[in-house]
Order: sequence, then structure tokens, then C-alpha cells
Amino acid sequence: MMHNFKLSCLLFFLIAQGMASPAQDLFNGNNLAGWKGDLSYWSVKDGVIFGQSTKEHPTGGTFLVWDGEVADFEITLQARVKGNNSGLQYRSKIANAQRFTVNGYQADIIDANHLFGMMYHQGEGRGIVAQRFQQVAVDKQGKKTIVKEFGDKNQKWDASQWNEYRVIAVGNRLIHQVNGVTTVDVTDDHPNAARKGILALQLHGGAPMTAEFKDIKLRKVSGADAQQLLKKTLAQKDTKSYPYTQISTAPNFLANKKAQWIWKKGKSDDSPLYLTQTFNVKGKVKSAHILSSCDNEMKLWLNGELLHSSKEWNNAYQSENLAQKLKMGSNLLAVEAKNAGGLAAFMGKIILEFKDGKTEEIVSDLNWKASETAAKNWQNDASASAQWSDELLTHGDLGVSPWGQFGLKADNSKGGNTAALKDFKIQEIFKFPHEYGSQVAMAVDDQGRLYVSGQKNMGLYRMTLNPDTEQFSIVKMPLELKGTRGMVWHKNSLYYYFKNGGLMRLWDSNGDDMLDSSELYQTAFNGSEHGSHSVVVAQDQKDFYLVGGNHTPKPKDEIVSFSRVQSWDEDLLLEREWDGNNHARGVYAPGGHITRYNPETKKNEIFAIGFRNQFDIAFNAWGDMFTYDADMEWDMGTPWYRPTRINFVASGSDYGWRSGSGKWPAYYEDSLPSILDIGPGSPTGMVSGVGAKFPAKYQKAVYAFDWTYGTVHALHLKTDGAGYKAERESFAFGEPMPLTDGLIGKDGAMYFLTGGRGTDSRLYRVSYEGSESTAPIANNPSEIPAIHQLRRKLETFHGVVKPNAIAEAWPHLSSTDRWLRHAARVAIESQPVDDWKNKVFTSNNPQATITGAVALARMGSKEDQDQLIKSLLKVKFKNLQVQQKLGLLRAYALTFIRMGEPKENLRQAVIKQLDPRLPAKEDDLNTELLRVLVYLKAPGIIEKGMALIERDEPNKLPEWQGELLNRNKGYARAINKMINDYPPVQKLGYAFILRNLKTAWTLDQRRTYISFLNSAAKHPGGNSYAKFLMNIRGQVLTELSKEDRLALTDITGEDFNAKPKFKITAPKGPGRMWTVKEASQFTHRGARKKADLKNGRNLFHAAACASCHRFDGLGGDIGPDLSMVRTKFDDRYLLESIIEPSKNISDQYSSKIITLKDKTQINGLVMPRELHYDVYPTTKTNKEVKPKQIPFDDVVKIEDSPYSQMPPMLINSMNKDEIRDLIAYLLSTGIKE
Repeated sequence: MMHNFKLSCLLFFLIAQGMASPAQDLFNGNNLAGWKGDLSYWSVKDGVIFGQSTKEHPTGGTFLVWDGEVADFEITLQARVKGNNSGLQYRSKIANAQRFTVNGYQADIIDANHLFGMMYHQGEGRGIVAQRFQQVAVDKQGKKTIVKEFGDKNQKWDASQWNEYRVIAVGNRLIHQVNGVTTVDVTDDHPNAARKGILALQLHGGAPMTAEFKDIKLRKVSGADAQQLLKKTLAQKDTKSYPYTQISTAPNFLANKKAQWIWKKGKSDDSPLYLTQTFNVKGKVKSAHILSSCDNEMKLWLNGELLHSSKEWNNAYQSENLAQKLKMGSNLLAVEAKNAGGLAAFMGKIILEFKDGKTEEIVSDLNWKASETAAKNWQNDASASAQWSDELLTHGDLGVSPWGQFGLKADNSKGGNTAALKDFKIQEIFKFPHEYGSQVAMAVDDQGRLYVSGQKNMGLYRMTLNPDTEQFSIVKMPLELKGTRGMVWHKNSLYYYFKNGGLMRLWDSNGDDMLDSSELYQTAFNGSEHGSHSVVVAQDQKDFYLVGGNHTPKPKDEIVSFSRVQSWDEDLLLEREWDGNNHARGVYAPGGHITRYNPETKKNEIFAIGFRNQFDIAFNAWGDMFTYDADMEWDMGTPWYRPTRINFVASGSDYGWRSGSGKWPAYYEDSLPSILDIGPGSPTGMVSGVGAKFPAKYQKAVYAFDWTYGTVHALHLKTDGAGYKAERESFAFGEPMPLTDGLIGKDGAMYFLTGGRGTDSRLYRVSYEGSESTAPIANNPSEIPAIHQLRRKLETFHGVVKPNAIAEAWPHLSSTDRWLRHAARVAIESQPVDDWKNKVFTSNNPQATITGAVALARMGSKEDQDQLIKSLLKVKFKNLQVQQKLGLLRAYALTFIRMGEPKENLRQAVIKQLDPRLPAKEDDLNTELLRVLVYLKAPGIIEKGMALIERDEPNKLPEWQGELLNRNKGYARAINKMINDYPPVQKLGYAFILRNLKTAWTLDQRRTYISFLNSAAKHPGGNSYAKFLMNIRGQVLTELSKEDRLALTDITGEDFNAKPKFKITAPKGPGRMWTVKEASQFTHRGARKKADLKNGRNLFHAAACASCHRFDGLGGDIGPDLSMVRTKFDDRYLLESIIEPSKNISDQYSSKIITLKDKTQINGLVMPRELHYDVYPTTKTNKEVKPKQIPFDDVVKIEDSPYSQMPPMLINSMNKDEIRDLIAYLLSTGIKE
């Protein structure tokens, strides 16, 4: 059940209770008793003071004067003004008693945002003293100085709606506030500055107007009381307070009238559709709420005011109370809707609740006005769209597939279906207004106040909460944050890790309790969602841990003290396949990493690497570190898909993320496994239960947040040797509940935020209400198991050279505990190699030999390779446990990766040792045996690999499927579809390995292989699944001879007689002598976004590239097939191959010098045919070359030529845009007609 804080309007004269002077009501709500003025303008109407001038009864300016005098005071009132401006006069005096005019200070009420709440001095020639958001000082000579400007210049208020005004006057200090926001702060020592005077309300001269006032409360202050008021007001300068209506229960959008998903009939393009609907308001509105969504984009206006802009249909817009934005009579709702391919529709519903208890609903239906052409002023003038007549259709009511109900419930609960474990209460404290941004980071200071900040530059806010009185206030800090990712409070300062600068410290420099100064620490950073993330105080309460996703570069060498991770590389034995959609292409190890930062030395210690996109970390009660790493959901269905997972972050560890297909299996000996695989999701914040007023079980837990599936996972940790295992429990969840960050507050409750990517942001509180003890758990170091203490001792050797390290660590290389073995290996790797490498060669313990070999392969040199391989050959494979066998195979792989190909006799020996072991009983062993034997080109390995593919066995479903998927039906739909038709993942792994063998295939094996890929492609998978298969298939086909490809056309669908069906035109130019450096300025990824692929295709043929090369189903077979060039090379490589073709020449396609019997020589490309050679002579033009047929018997010898067959000037006739188009075409998947 949702429990909302009961928030009362937080008036500052009530903050300090028990003050000497109570507040005084200046208006009784019935008549003008205590006020004097021209009653032909002033009256009481509907319980408010009502001032009005008309064309028939104008005024040159008049005031309603309170019968009293003030000196030091604070006053608050509610006001709204239409037609002209008004103001609150204070410390003023009567100028003309008959006309009721007044001179003196005025808090301006005006419908101009740059002047709203300014200080104006009526009369005496002073005019504007301070504009909005100015701090001004006036000296004794009357000279005015703008001390500083502050506040949010984009802040907008509507003077025609009720706004709260507050004025504080203490001595020479005068402060105005509007809706809790300070607008001016003036220190006035002007010679004519008044220290006391009257109060009055203004009706301005000129245009007809109305001015209404209510809830007028005055409190006079003096002495210490006055100084205390001034101090508190200055300390909370930008504080906003919120009444109960800010979190009132949302209306039931599912009940009564059904909103329909509408669109223009027959409209299938992505151009805008404009929609309007008018509705009449006939009574006093208590509340007005809107629900709306558009697949895919929309802008929504109410009476000309832009309410919402969205590009994500799955995050439906639910408005706050819009009653103040409505007007009596006709109101206009206007929508600009856009599609982005596929199904298109808009849905909207307005629910009006009137003060008499009646309700009215306006829904999207076929009666809305629609047009594809926007008229002038169509957003605010109903007559502009009155004649629109485009016909609409409906796709069904709110709730229909594929859009669903957006987590709405029929019982009026707000913020979707949120829940927590039994005996835990979840409360929604606050929904942040849109101008606050979408919150992603939070911290708590020593006083228990929360700091929150959004994903974009929309400010840093401090929230003061009182759960006992259920009140809170918000103040905006004067410093603007720049793309916050993580924040933490430490030693009277706020540290935040931001996307485009590093680590920043903020602090209060002048004692006014506002963070106003900053200091930047140089660290690694990146601005993407895979970049700079969280900052967490280290266990020693001195250093910080910085969490960076896989696009964050490692810190520069000059700011690194040392690395606990001794060596990293891609460490892939066989060729990688980059992501089919080019995500993270060219991003290499270390990937996501965690560093420890020392603010005194300003140096980083690299602690762990190899994550994909871990966002945060948390410590358990023993001080061990844990993180929640992201999956690559596009990989689903592939052998290298890794679900989101919980990692115990061990010192010096590499968790094996590599881009594309390169992700390491969890069993690799040089890596470490997860302690829990969760499944699909989007990891965000993590929280330690230490400090929570929860039962002991939940104090010991670590909590992981999932943005996509709206779940707080409680992770209950159990020791597993020197490491851990985790059990998961859904602690809190919602639909939707896009979690971002959280913490344990000083009150022992858990607080967390929702938001991110522009979604609505809310603050929640989870507290325990059960009967179990919530006494703090004891932190007793003696409870830490001995094996964990041993691991920690070994970790003290990581990254540093110590004389006793080898002696202490070496015995544990043979440990059966993987975590202990890892700690020992990293300790050994940290010592000089010459001090320990001979111990690997002489080891008689199989596990120690394997672990030591992994270390030496990573840290040794080529000269160590022979002895290292011989050491591994001594290990009896059949006597090993499965994990040891996998470790042995990884040791071989690392030896070949780091040290190069083995000598032939050693290659044969390794094949002899491993080949009889394939196939094995275990899938993982089959994968690694096949991988190593394919690398070694073992005889008959294709036959063995194909036998694994052809085995008749059921597909194994993933272990992570479960109830979590149901918490986001939009995401889960595709995943459940895949689960119900799961791809042959294991066999795809075998096929992926076999693709590395270019030769020794029979045609029947190729047919079986390609048929398997065709069959696998019929299964659903992640967004890159089909493209991975297409790329693998394409790579295989490019390795085949033309004859083999022709023989397989019945299963490949290739057409080798295809001719261009488009007109080929010459380049427009003007050309030039291009260099690689010059041309690359126009071919990078950003430039290619503007490319014309059809023009690139034309240029591919116009420049005669197609004479030799096949691409996009067309072209010759003389040179390399370019169909899959995008999977291997980038734009610069292509330019180099075109402009400098002789720089790097493939053996397969190098030109030859052919010497004939008559002693003549021919330079060209040689293609053996059945009875002769086809020789394509080298040319310096781009004209199509015809081959010369030379009988085999006429050839004396064939030698390599240093020159490429391809002429070097093929693109010199093209201009920069044409070069861009050609390269973009070659790096594309072709053009689908």
C-alpha cells in the first residue's frame, strides 16, 4: 500500500516555534475592517480582497491601506493579478490622502518574469532598486551596487494565478520571496531609506485590471527575534516548500471514459500530426490532471503553455494539479505528434474535479481536430484549428497492446504499483516538478539532509525532511552541477563525480550554510551513460572509490600511483566479431573499472577492471566491495551474452568484459565469476544495509537497483570459500519505478530516487514497522572467516613488490578455492618475473602449474614460451577436474595470445595432448578444446566441430528467467518471445569458433554449416542477434571460391549474374590528389551520418571498384569481397587501402610478375582457371580491365610484385562529399531496395 507524506505548507514564520510575537491575520475574509481606500475600487468577493478598475472606471493609481505601522517584520500573502501590475507597499507613507496614493518600498507583482518580485520604490525618484534575482547594496550616498545575481533565470510564474509573496524587513536588510524563492536581497543605506511605515496594496493606473489578495499574515519582530529571522531567511534563501497538493492521490485514468489511441487515417510517414481539442470549464476547479502518451514523440500545450515534451512513449506523462492553468469558459489542448517508424498513435485523458464534487473527463477520440499542417497560433487559438477536418482512426482504448496501462492501477494509487516486503512501509515523499530535472544522484550530510541532482544541468537541491511532522523543504544551492552521476558527503563537503570533468568538491566558504565554493580533482571521466558514475567513500574514511563504465578511459599515467591489476589486454585467441549495430566498436580493455582516489596525493590506484557498465558499489558489514554489472541486451541469444550480475569486487580482478563477441566466459582462470546472475535489466544504484533500522538480516544485506524492471534487490551474502555467493529477494518494486540512486538516511530509513533519461522523478522512503529488533549489528572483525583473512593478507601484495610475497603467495596457487587462488596469482604477478618464473617450470602440482602458467603467460616474454608449453604438456589432462582442464586450456590460449604461435613441434605436441579429449561431456570443455584446436589448425577439427553442431540435443534455457520480467511488460515481451523459441546458443558458439578456419572445408561441410546458420536465424534474439549471424555468414561466404558460392546459391540466395538496375554516373568533382590525412576529415562516423548511400553505391561502380570487388550483391571476384569489410575495418583503413594500395597487400590478392617462355613479363593479378591463368594486367586507370588468358605451359615462373593490382588514384576525381558517400556505403550493410 502507498503511504504519502502529509505535507503542510511550510511557512517560515512557523519554523521557530514559541517566538515572542505571534502572527497576525490582517484580513478576516469577510470585509475590509482594518483597511481604508477608495471603496469604488476595493471590495471583498468570494472571501478575498478584490480590487478592480475598468474602462468605465479607470484609476490613475490607488492603494488599499492597512490601518497600522510596521518597522521590522515579516509578511506573507497570496495574490493574483490580471490586466496590469500590482504590488505590496511596506515601510511606506501616504502621498495623497484623498486619492489614496502611497510612496515607498514595493514588492512588485507583475506578469513579466524578469521583474516578478522585484523591489520598486514608489515615488521620490528611486524607481527600480533591484530586479529579480539580484542582491543589491545601496550606500549612504545613494550609490547602488549589484553585489551578485543568483537564482534560476528560467524560473517562470504566472501572475494571473495564485502565488505566495513574502517580505522580510530587518533594519537595512530587505528580502522578497515568491513561492518560497528569494527574488531580491537589498541592503539599503540610502539617505531616504525608511525604517518604518505603512502597508498597502496597489491597483495600478492605466489599463483595466483586477488584483486579488488573501491569507495576509503579519508578524512584527525586534531584537534577537529579528536577527534570528534574518539569519534563517538568508540561510534558506532559495528554499521552496510544498503543500499537500503536490503529492495528492492521482485520479483513476482507467475508470469511466476510455481514452483512445488515435492517428490520422492513412498516414504512414514520420512528419508531424497536429491535434487539438477544446473543453469548457463552467465552475471552480479543485484539480485537473492529464495523462498522455504518443508513439513516438509529442509536445503538449494547454492554453498555449507547453506542458510536456517527450520522445519515449513508454514513459507516459502524468501531470501535477493543473487547476491554476485553466480558465473559465473555453480551454484548448494542443498536441504536435510524430512517429519514428512503425505503428503511430496518440492517447490523452483529462480529469477535472470541481469544488462542488462533480467531475468531468475529456478523452482522445475521433472527434479531435487533426491536420498535417500547423496554422498560425494553433497552440493557443482554438479558431486556428476549427476548420481542420483530417479523418482519424482508433487503435483501441488505453490498455490495448502494445502500449498497455503504463503501470496504472484501478485503485487510484499513485506512481504505479509500488510495494515492499512484509513489515516494510514504502512512502512516496515527493514528485519533483519538471523544472527540477530528472534526478539520478543523492547524498546525505551529517545533519541528515538530502542532496539530489539530475542527469542534466538543472541544479543541486537540498531537502530537509522531518518524518515525525511529515514536512519537508527544498533549497537550491547557488552552484550549478554539470551532469552529475554520483555524489557523496564527506567531512563537511559534497563530492560529486560528473560526466565532463572528474571529481569535484563543494563546500560552504562563508558560513551561510550554502555550498558556494568548489575544487576540481583531476581524474578519468567520460560524459556518456557508460562513463563517469559513482563516488563512494573508502573503508578508511579517507580515500574515495570512483566507478567508471566501459567508455571511461583509465586515468592517465601521471595521476596513477599503482595498479592492483598487473596486466590487461583483449586476450582473445580467435578473431572478435564487433557488435552488429556498432555499439562500443573500438572500445578496448580495461572496460569498466573501479579506482581508488587519494585526495591528498591526487593519485589513483586501479583496483579492478573488466566490467561493462557497473554504476555503483556498496560494502558489506566486513568492508568487502560489491557491484551490479550491466548486460548487453542486444547480445541475447548469442553465446557471449552475460546477464546483469552481482560481482564481489576482489582486489586486482579483471571481470572479462570485452566489446562485441569478446566477453570472457566466467570460468576463465585469469578472471572471476559473478556471485549471482540476475538476468536482463539496467543496474543503477547500490546501497549497503549497514546503518539501517532494519532487522539484522537486512542490515547485513546489500541492495542493488534495477532501472528497467523497477526493483530493489536485497542481496543476502553467504561466504563461499574466500569469496561469496548471493541470494536475491525483491525488497521493493514498482511498475514503473525507474530507480536511480539511494542511501540509508540518518533516521535509519532507506531513501531512493526514481528518474533518469527525462522520466518523472520521485523520492521514496522505506522504513521498517515490524516487531523484530532493529538494534545495530555488531562489527566484530573476529567473525571474519580465516580464509577471508588469508585472502586479504595476500591482497596486500597486489601491485607492490614485497620480499616475502612469493613465499607467502606461492603455496596458494594450488588452492582449490578460486578466490584464494586468484589473490595468490595477482600477488605473484606483482613481483619481478625472474624471481618466480622457474618455479612454474619446476612445479609438480598440476593446479600450481596451471595457475603459474597463466601468470607467466601474462607477465613473461617470448623467450619463456617453449619452457612454458613444455610445463603444460607435463600435466595429465585426464586426471584434472573440469575447472582445472578449463584453466589448462586458458593457460595455453594466453601463451599463444601473449607470446605468439608455438614452434611446429610444440604445436603438434599440444594437438596430441588435447585432440583426443574432444568431444567431452561438458559444453564448456568442448568450447575451449575447439577454440584451442582451431587456433592450432588441428587435422580433422572441422569434422569434430561440425559433429558438435549436428548433435541432437535440446537447447538449454537460461537460469535467469523469472518473475522479474513481468515488471516491465514492454521490455519483457521480446525476451519472453525469445525464451519460448530459444536459439541454439551452445552450437552457435561452436559455429562462431569454426568460422576462423578459412580452408580445409568440404563443400558438404560448408552446406551444412550455412544451413545451420540459416536455421538459427529463424529464432528471435537481441537487437544484434540477426546481424551477428548475417555477419558470420557473410564472412564465410567471402572466403569461398566463386565456384563454391555458385554451388551454394540454393541456400544462400546469391545472384552472381546480377546487373546494376540503376543509372551509373561519373563523379561530379572537383577532384584533387587526396591523402589519407586529408580525406579522413570527411569520413569519420559523425560526418558519415550525412552520407548519401545511393550516391556511394553509384561511385562504387563509377570508379570501377565493382570490376574487381563484390559488394551489396554486385561486382567481380578478382579482388577481395568487400561485403563484410565493415566488421573488420574502419574508415581510415579503407582510405589507406584505396589511396595507398601498395602499402599493405594481402598474399591472396597480391600482384605477380609472370615470366613467359618467350621471356616477356606481365604484371598483374593471377587467377588460376581450369586450363589456363586469367591475368588482369596492372593499370593506372580506373577503367575496367579484361583478363588475358595464358596457358599453363607458357608460364616459366610467377613471382610476387611489390605493387598492388589496384591503381592508387581511384578517388582523385571525387570531391569531399563523394568520398564520404563512398566510404559510408562500404561501411554499411548495403541498400535494400
